Amino acid sequence: MVTVEVLGGGGEVGRMAILVKGSRNSVLLDYGVNFDDEGKPVFPLHVRPRDLSAVVLSHAHLDHCGALPGLYISASPPLYATPLTAELAEIMFKDTVKLSGYYLPYEEEEVRNTLRRVNPVNFNDTVNLNGDSLTFLNAGHVPGSMMTLLNIDGFRILFTGDFNLSQSNLLNGADVYSIPRDIDLVVMEATYAGGTHPPREKLEEEFINAVKTTLDEGGSVLIPSFTIGRTQELLLTLIKHNITDVPIYIDGLARIANRIISKYPQFLRDPNLYAKAITYSSEVMGNYYRKNALRDQAVIITPAGMLKGGAAVYYLKRLGGDRRNAVILPSYQAPDSPGYELLTKGVVKVDNEEIRVNAKVYWFDFSAHSGLEELINFISYFKDETNILIVHSSPRNALRLSEHLDERNIHVTLTTGEAIEI
Repeated sequence: MVTVEVLGGGGEVGRMAILVKGSRNSVLLDYGVNFDDEGKPVFPLHVRPRDLSAVVLSHAHLDHCGALPGLYISASPPLYATPLTAELAEIMFKDTVKLSGYYLPYEEEEVRNTLRRVNPVNFNDTVNLNGDSLTFLNAGHVPGSMMTLLNIDGFRILFTGDFNLSQSNLLNGADVYSIPRDIDLVVMEATYAGGTHPPREKLEEEFINAVKTTLDEGGSVLIPSFTIGRTQELLLTLIKHNITDVPIYIDGLARIANRIISKYPQFLRDPNLYAKAITYSSEVMGNYYRKNALRDQAVIITPAGMLKGGAAVYYLKRLGGDRRNAVILPSYQAPDSPGYELLTKGVVKVDNEEIRVNAKVYWFDFSAHSGLEELINFISYFKDETNILIVHSSPRNALRLSEHLDERNIHVTLTTGEAIEI
């Protein structure tokens, strides 16, 4: 008998943490954080680090990795991740310590301990684990992201992490066809089960038209974006469509992420396009360079993706008042975020300061997750006997997905703390 415990990500998007316990091994899959309305981190349920045979990190977003260093205080279980994920996680850990250190159960020493225990793996590698095994596959979500196929006590379990079946300019889609169809359990995210994403070609066309129109009218374009994955996808999209007549600036942690990703071309769909995009972009190294970036027309890509602070707010204050400019939000905006306020009210309140925006505001669904139609196709790939455990989704979206496949063995986690046995 194998037990699968949902330590985080049950009935919610974020703080992903799945514990798989067999007779010989206990494997922890991700250990992330969410943040409450006051910006304080919310952690998964506790697990004893000394009980873990292995920890697997699917990718370097904080909602999958942000709690990991807290495990490396009293024990040192091996940590499996791609080398790219490990390097990206390091900058995310250090930034979190800098911004939220008072509320964290770890400091920089625990971050160092975590990174020392990384066992780097690549796609299609298999690791033997005391009679069981772990196999790692491309997840198509962000550079270096992976799915994990566990063979434990004779049962085969797939953990998707965050995954995307569609090809993008940055990445190939998830490697579904390397997964056996007759596995016992799929533990899968369903973040975007609430709807189907628009066709990528149409999305790119509308995005590029918004950029070109703004530039033709004499304005600049501000794109608040997530550091890992989204920034790089947008940069490649701009270069692919020859938006090179004005400078493209990259600010904040995104510029460091760009450099790290450049070291690992094997994880990219088109390394030549990526190298070209890096050549055409310019890094903003500090406040002096930020002022310089605002002197003439430009496209500026910068964290934070939901306008919760970061350099994006600096630029918004200076560009938002001019009707010639545009603010493009290329990702999901949580209902409690400043980005959502901007979309719905045209006003942003950050640090008790109200910013009224006259610039044009656009939203585009550049998602790195599979949408409803893709999730249905993904589940249909597996045999009817395969059990499906839906995590990392709102209950409403997860139930909507299950209704489309009511003949399948689907279990929707409504709250963190649930467990199933196979």
